[in-house]
Amino acid sequence: MQLIDAAALMHFPQTFRLRWRRRVLHFKRPAATSRGALTERTTYIIEAESTAGTGLGECCTMPGLLPEPTAEELDFWCTRVENNQGLADAPAPSPIRFGLECALLAALQPGAPRWDTPFARGETGIPIHHLIWMDGIDRMLESMQRGIEAGFTCLKMKVGALPFADELELLKHAHAAFPEAGLRVDANGAFTPQEAPAKLEALAAAGVSLIEQPIRHGQWQEMAALCRRSPLPVALDEELIGTCPDILERIFPQAIVIKPSLHGGLLAAQNWAQKAESMGIRWWVNSALESQVGLTALAEWCAYAAPGSLQGLSKGNLFADDSPGVIRLESARLYMA
Repeated sequence: MQLIDAAALMHFPQTFRLRWRRRVLHFKRPAATSRGALTERTTYIIEAESTAGTGLGECCTMPGLLPEPTAEELDFWCTRVENNQGLADAPAPSPIRFGLECALLAALQPGAPRWDTPFARGETGIPIHHLIWMDGIDRMLESMQRGIEAGFTCLKMKVGALPFADELELLKHAHAAFPEAGLRVDANGAFTPQEAPAKLEALAAAGVSLIEQPIRHGQWQEMAALCRRSPLPVALDEELIGTCPDILERIFPQAIVIKPSLHGGLLAAQNWAQKAESMGIRWWVNSALESQVGLTALAEWCAYAAPGSLQGLSKGNLFADDSPGVIRLESARLYMA
């Protein structure tokens, strides 16, 4: 994989100033998860103004996983990084670190993509999965059908909010109707360690090809045992939040899902990806309900670090009042407009 120029972020080559602003975005329709339905999204835009121009980054978190940054924290870290003129000695919380990194990387070459790639030049797209949000069974099946008709080859469904028997029947139906599509599920830790083995057996029999975070994070021994005997691959997601550096050795999952805004920022994401590759563990990136500002940074990095790989990025159409962005969806791929 190609690596970020960390030295430029540690000691920025140009003089810069930092400021931030708060935004509240509203979902076009409620986003249902196993942790409840979301109707709005608070995010913070970090602006790095250098002698060359201005770059933007985004700082946002997920309800129930990490605390929302406070104005005092944002002021503190923006001031500290500005005084240092770089990220050296700045162990900021993951969402703030992600926003700072993305803003500074954009400020290196204002008005241009962070990395020069075929994707950034509009020549190729990033293949992504089609996310099926929790909803009524009929609407979820309709969403799957629309995804297949749009050209998606991987369907990902959230599980854990509806009765498991209903979710299982829907997955069986989807596998029979769309046998050519990969079928993934994300439990967001909804299963208990006791019930998880039987549920994973049932999911595998229904045609599911992979599950993300089947049990709540922090249960390392139980997760390791589950990964050893699971009939389908297990990917860690929330498990990577604020965890110990040897978590992959302790659990040895089949895959990891990297969310830079929750898992330490872009440089930490790069480290997660390198370590996974060295251990033969698959990895990909999922977005975490970012606006167009954060999504653009994620897409640019994915195209730079893992060109051509399937990613779990948003389609860029979640919010009714998002700023116009440069990311567009076409034929199940994200492109730079």
